[in-house]
Amino acid sequence: MRPHVELIQQNDLCWHLAELPRGDGKVVQRNLCYDEENGAASTKLRFESGWTRPAGYHHADTEWFILNGKAKLGNRTLTDGAYFRAPAGLQIPELSVKEGTEILLFREYGDWGFSVSGKNRNSFVRRGGNTTSDQAGELTIVETAEMEWTEKAKENWHGDQKGMKQADLRHKWLFRDPAPEKDPKKGFGTFLCWAPPGWNEHQLMHHPVFEEAYTVDGKMDYNFGQLLPGTYFFRPAMVKHGHFIAGEEKGTILLIRVDGQLINWASINASVTVKADAVNYDPETQGPVMAGLPVRSKSTGPWDGTGW
Repeated sequence: MRPHVELIQQNDLCWHLAELPRGDGKVVQRNLCYDEENGAASTKLRFESGWTRPAGYHHADTEWFILNGKAKLGNRTLTDGAYFRAPAGLQIPELSVKEGTEILLFREYGDWGFSVSGKNRNSFVRRGGNTTSDQAGELTIVETAEMEWTEKAKENWHGDQKGMKQADLRHKWLFRDPAPEKDPKKGFGTFLCWAPPGWNEHQLMHHPVFEEAYTVDGKMDYNFGQLLPGTYFFRPAMVKHGHFIAGEEKGTILLIRVDGQLINWASINASVTVKADAVNYDPETQGPVMAGLPVRSKSTGPWDGTGW
């Protein structure tokens, strides 16, 4: 399973040769979160030269989000903010990427494999291993720069927002499973979320599904640290988090992925208490002791045991 990553700043991670087989060119990647059991991963890629790859299909459900630069998928030119998703086994056109381009690449239910082919892997390709739908798979392409921000309160893929300020947030949906109501524990969704300047929510939240995010622009403070551009977290289901305060200058833009219905369960007056008797150490000089800590980036600073 994926580890709980909270928080990682991309600049603290080393570059590896990218997992982009069958392509021609030099690409490096940073591993934001990696599942060694099934090959799923969230990565940041940088194209250090021009790169090309012939038509074929991924072995995993795969998503690309262009942070900056340019790519061409078939006859479609994609620039900053463009997104595409292809379910495993679906044949996609040839792809070329301009030198210097940076992207986020996500994959689920499979590893980095890619097969060069002029057809799909099977006669019928489902929307992916992360779907509850029986619909045929399709290539999703979205230009976020051409989309309008929508109010979260108007989206019907969320739980009860009563008593929360979540309605002040704005969304641009990139992909949603077409039938999440069949099983709220399934059905991936990917969206951009903008918290306007000064937005705040002082309740703690947790969800029945995982939530991961990459900070695209702006900043936000919350109990696990500060979200700055390039900061990433992967949070398993049922992990409490908050409060939240968006930057006063321009707010915060996050790319968020979930694997089911994003229901917000709120808590107030929360506290964490660990009681124990020291055996061979001095608790007065060691500071707070915490168990089950997630992966954490050095640049976010040490844990201080507060903010819960």
